[in-house]
Amino acid sequence: MGKGPGLYSDIGKKARDLLYKDYQADHKFTVTTYTSNGVAITSTGIKKGELLLADVSTELKNNNITTNVKVDTKSTVSCRTI
Repeated sequence: MGKGPGLYSDIGKKARDLLYKDYQADHKFTVTTYTSNGVAITSTGIKKGELLLADVSTELKNNNITTNVKVDTKSTVSCRTI
């Protein structure tokens, strides 16, 4: 019995893997800025299709205390002091 053609889904598999494997189609950005008095503000956003997820976080360092405050698109506020 001879070897027949491969599966239809295998046709072009190497080309598809080259173009799409490990490629993220989502849009993402991160912007960080620092002030002279030790405050870091970071904004991150991800767009997946029509859904936009974002958050804004701040980090304040004063003496030996670091405070992080984060707010996201679900109106969740989290605060952590180290």
